[in-house]
Amino acid sequence: MRVHVTKKLAEKLQKAGRLIENNPAESASALDSWHANISTIQRRQCVVFVHDKTRFAIVLLGVTQKELKQIDYWFEDMLGSCMLKLGYDPELIEKACEGIGELTFDTQCDRSVQGTLKVAIEDLEAHTEGCTNIMDLAQYSLSARLCDRPCRVKGMKETECLWPRKEMLTLLEQLS
Repeated sequence: MRVHVTKKLAEKLQKAGRLIENNPAESASALDSWHANISTIQRRQCVVFVHDKTRFAIVLLGVTQKELKQIDYWFEDMLGSCMLKLGYDPELIEKACEGIGELTFDTQCDRSVQGTLKVAIEDLEAHTEGCTNIMDLAQYSLSARLCDRPCRVKGMKETECLWPRKEMLTLLEQLS
């Protein structure tokens, strides 16, 4: 699965021993293309992933160097658990997780998706304002909440928006 990462996340992944490709191959599947960024919130590293087409978002809280080495596992776990939390059919979740495979990374980012990624990080920060410790938040529920909000995509009319939760469900139903 292809993940387009920011330069900041690329540096962290390289330190964890992950290869960052310079010439990525084209995406093989509609579920294949994601963007990711790393942000520090309350002195904890958080990695946020956003699916390019559906704007479906998942978040990994309190990520350590050890977890970055095993990011494939954590991505699949969070994706499946978030979909389960949103009430997706278990067969669709299984199909989605089977198609993940090994994550490959590059730094070729799309500005429109990066904008959605920035908004998702701002929403994540908003959940911790006040006295809430970010590590006390339930990751699966938090990811589900990030998917249950309207998003705008470049080229949409002012009155249009998409709902990541519904868009991902539709995509998975089309793939199966």
